[in-house]
Amino acid sequence: MKILCTICARKGSKGLKNKNIKKINGKHLIYYTINQAIKSKIFDEIVVSSDSRVVLDLSNKYGIVIQRKEQ
Repeated sequence: MKILCTICARKGSKGLKNKNIKKINGKHLIYYTINQAIKSKIFDEIVVSSDSRVVLDLSNKYGIVIQRKEQ
């Protein structure tokens, strides 16, 4: 059995717009989520689903499969 990790990252957050691309300590917030999923070593595949082209491009840069494209 394969284990899939899905990371959902909306661009239109109610609290803080585009929070997933904000930088904390020089890294984008989405990086920390992706990095923890990779470091856990329990997932066979990690997929990011987002309506933000920037989030998808960053995820692709970190070697992650992208799922949803901007409409």
